[in-house]
Amino acid sequence: MGQVARRGRFSTALRALRVRQYRNYLIAETISLIGTWLQFTGQIWLVVQVLAPNDGFMLGVTSAVQSAPILLTLWGGAIADSRDKRKVLLVTQTVSGMVALGLGLTTWAGVISLPIVWVAAFVLGMTNSVDSPARQALVAELVDDETRPSAVALSSAVFQGTRAVGVGLAPVLVAVWGLPAPFLINALSFGVVLFILVRMKVRPIAPQADARRALVREGLSELRTRPTIMAPLVILAVMAVFALNFDVTLPLLATNTLHSGLGLTSTLLTVSSIGAVVSSLLIATTRQVTDRTQRTYVLVLALSMCALALTRVPWLAIVIMFPLGGAIAATTASTSTLLLQRSEPTMRGRIMSVYGLIMQGSSLIGGLILGALADPGVWGAPGSLYVGAAAIGFGVALSLLVLAGRLPLLVAAAVRKRGSAREAGREGDAPRGNAPPEGDSAGT
Repeated sequence: MGQVARRGRFSTALRALRVRQYRNYLIAETISLIGTWLQFTGQIWLVVQVLAPNDGFMLGVTSAVQSAPILLTLWGGAIADSRDKRKVLLVTQTVSGMVALGLGLTTWAGVISLPIVWVAAFVLGMTNSVDSPARQALVAELVDDETRPSAVALSSAVFQGTRAVGVGLAPVLVAVWGLPAPFLINALSFGVVLFILVRMKVRPIAPQADARRALVREGLSELRTRPTIMAPLVILAVMAVFALNFDVTLPLLATNTLHSGLGLTSTLLTVSSIGAVVSSLLIATTRQVTDRTQRTYVLVLALSMCALALTRVPWLAIVIMFPLGGAIAATTASTSTLLLQRSEPTMRGRIMSVYGLIMQGSSLIGGLILGALADPGVWGAPGSLYVGAAAIGFGVALSLLVLAGRLPLLVAAAVRKRGSAREAGREGDAPRGNAPPEGDSAGT
């Protein structure tokens, strides 16, 4: 009986693969993401080993340049809702392929330079601001409501798995074929992706009128008036800022708290990725994702962060990273599923653009906050983990207020209280009786 149940859960997890269009899309996404992680790793090697040896600042500048167009993600969502998403992806994937090809050829010719890398990074950032919401919204058009959790979770599992493959394969390709290899292979991968997209037949949702500014305002208005959409985003935002910046806290935890080298940091991240793949497949077996599902996973994350802060044993930290990475992936996958299920078909691009904005923008804010708190002279890495866990608890409470419709009332009450205090202050400063204010003329 148990074997039959397990077989049933496995079949449920993979049910999205029965949809031919989604199956083809997942193949294209897998190939594209492997190439993307190859290029990501190759770009790091190119900067720190060739163009600016051992210069972490220049690497940071490169990352910042690519993140600069992040606010355009909202416009990207509007574009996705006003166009055929498949055709939008044909354009974005073509541009991304040309960027990869340009980096590969200039590296091969020996004329590559930091300005060229920065221009390529900026163009790629702009392209991703349109590509990401269109790609996530397209998934909802390929499957029905019942199959959507499986589709989103499988895409999440592919994202985590391809990261491990791409990052691990890049050094091998560089050693065998040289530094241009990751870029040129990524460029080739886009040929396969474009071929699949051209042959894909999707019945597109009727696009809205092309008034991008109005579309962005309409999308933000939708968030304000839909608590069931805002509540999952509140949890995601808090988690993204305080719990997703492990590239800041883990190196400090490994070196200062666990007294190990950076090799432990790599091991911790690898185990986290394995946990993320497993939990993504677990989410895929879920027939219905609810707010309680999201809250459960994010609270598991908070408990895992507390456990990681308490431990002083490297092997135990490695063990803890498995449920921690799994909880992160499960929370993001369940959030994405909830947003796709609850948003109107004509609004999905804009809603998912907010999701992307939160995920991408968290490092700009959270990295600074956690970096300051994790400093050994302040609270250290364990202290920053405790702060992150507490923030998650606050985010869950805030989301419950949003769902209950209490948050707008509390905000309005606070505004009224502030306004009353201001009026009281004015009355206290007002002149008494009929005497004019000091400095004014009695005749005016």
